[in-house]
Amino acid sequence: MQPKPDKFVPALYGGIIMALISSIPFVNLINCFCCAGVLLGGFLAVFFYKNNFMPDSPPLNAGDCMVVGLFAGCIGALLGSMLSILFVAAFGNVMGDFILRMFHQMNLNLPDQSWKTLEDAAEKPMGAVNIVIQLFTNLVVYDIFGLLGGLIGYSIYKPKHLVMMPPPPPATSQS
Repeated sequence: MQPKPDKFVPALYGGIIMALISSIPFVNLINCFCCAGVLLGGFLAVFFYKNNFMPDSPPLNAGDCMVVGLFAGCIGALLGSMLSILFVAAFGNVMGDFILRMFHQMNLNLPDQSWKTLEDAAEKPMGAVNIVIQLFTNLVVYDIFGLLGGLIGYSIYKPKHLVMMPPPPPATSQS
C-alpha cells in the first residue's frame, strides 16, 4: 500500500491562493463574505491534496484535510501579510483612500476630529507594531478559516464507498 501524499505542496498552493485573494486591493473585498477567499484557499488545498492520491493509497480522511487546510492558513497568513505590505509600499493605501472617499460621499455627520483621525489613519504608513498585529491576527483568522475550508473540502471529496475489512479471525491457542 502506498503512503499518503505529501501535504506541504498542496498547502503551499492553497496558501498562495489565500494570500493573493486576501492582499490584492479590491479583490480582498471577497473576504467580507465570511472570509470566502481564505475558505477557498483551504478548500483548494484539499482539492490539490486529493489529486495526489493513487488508487492504492489509504483513503482520504478528515484529519488529513484539516491539517492541509491549517498548513494553507499558516502559509497564507505569512505570505498575505508580506504581500499586503508590498502592495501598500508600491501603490499606497488604495483601500484606505477608497473607504475614506466612500465615507465622504455618504455625507456622514461626523465631528471634525473624527474626520481628521480617519484621514490621518489613511495617510499614515504602517508601523512595525501594526505589521506584527496584522500578522498575528492573520495567523489566527486564516488558520481557523483554512481549517474550515479543509473540512468543506473533505465533505465534498471524501471517499463515497469505503470497503470495510472484516476483523481477523480470533487466534486459537495450540496446547
